[in-house]
Amino acid sequence: MTEPKSSKSEFWSHLAAGLQSRKQANLWRSLVPAEGISATMIERNGKSLVHFGSNDYLSLAWHPEVRDQFLSAATKPKVGSGASPLICGAGPEYQNLVHQIASWKGLDSAVVFSSGYAANVGAIRSVASREDLILSDAWNHACLIDGCQLSRAKVVVYPHADTDALERLLAEHRSNHRFSFVVTDTVFSMDGDVAPIARIHELCEQYDAIGIADEAHASGVIGPRGRGVLAAHAIDSTEPKDKTPFHAERWIQTGTLSKAIGCSGGYVCGSELVTTWMIHHARSWIYSTAMPAAILSAASKAIELLQSMDSQRLQLAATSNQLRNRLLEGGFKTRLDSTPIIPIYVSSPSDALRVSQHLADSGYFVPAIRPPTVPPDGSLLRVSLNISHSPDQLEGLVRALESARPESVR
Repeated sequence: MTEPKSSKSEFWSHLAAGLQSRKQANLWRSLVPAEGISATMIERNGKSLVHFGSNDYLSLAWHPEVRDQFLSAATKPKVGSGASPLICGAGPEYQNLVHQIASWKGLDSAVVFSSGYAANVGAIRSVASREDLILSDAWNHACLIDGCQLSRAKVVVYPHADTDALERLLAEHRSNHRFSFVVTDTVFSMDGDVAPIARIHELCEQYDAIGIADEAHASGVIGPRGRGVLAAHAIDSTEPKDKTPFHAERWIQTGTLSKAIGCSGGYVCGSELVTTWMIHHARSWIYSTAMPAAILSAASKAIELLQSMDSQRLQLAATSNQLRNRLLEGGFKTRLDSTPIIPIYVSSPSDALRVSQHLADSGYFVPAIRPPTVPPDGSLLRVSLNISHSPDQLEGLVRALESARPESVR
């Protein structure tokens, strides 16, 4: 009988040593007692703080009509759905949400998943396989990365937003594979920058690749009726056909219900062919319990409301630009974009933790983002804006940052 190479005690020692090394590198993470008080306030460890950590960009999680829709659906006798969608069926709330998403996006159909993570993993794994090629942006969200790995396709990571590198890689690898996919966030979750979607689309056309775009942080915030970056470039919709320069058949679109929509869950949308394929092949949908009716119903109401919030979207972009300019004038390192995600770059994980704590002591919650969420040299403070933040709250945040140790944030 072959002796094991390592004992169980060595296994547990391995885990303990790994966690200790994370602590020493200032990468330790822990859950903090917290509860939302309002769209702009959170209580953490018993202290009320101005909240700059939420992705609820349109404050729809606090909208009375969304809440009332949730409560109305929650009066039904059953709370959970009880089984997967293929077993328990598609109730009226699910069907209404699917119709709402498809109509909003100007596409044929949609499939609703239990989370945005499940939507991306399920979508990529179901369409790509060993014979295929995936080109993935280096800063893609973990769920996109995991979907690529689970697909067993050949995955080549291209430098962040570098379309010249993407073109070289397509030229080098495309002819050796059956299908090719370019996978990208449209708004990157930590740095808040927008992917060069128009150029990526051109390359997909040139090399006959399929684009997979995660609109998680763009849906509700960017584009006509908040439809996202693809809609802003008129490359996601088939309507009106005579005015659309691109084709929806070139893209598979994913998104979440948990950010600007203010609820929870995720979706994949596109042609009827794509969504039917998901129902047959997306394991994270097939083998997950269907979402509760109350959440589905609330998400439908939120999508209905956000389509008429263009003025709020414009104001959110203007506020983002104002805060970015204010930070740049103060000597802070950030990015020039118009999304509500504003990174403030620092030199190390320890600096990120120190400044985040300084801000909390000053009454502001801004999370410290450290590796592996960002690259080894990419630690930052991530400011997330929503339409409810007041000018006084923004000015207070800037003053609190200015009172931090300059070397930590400049």
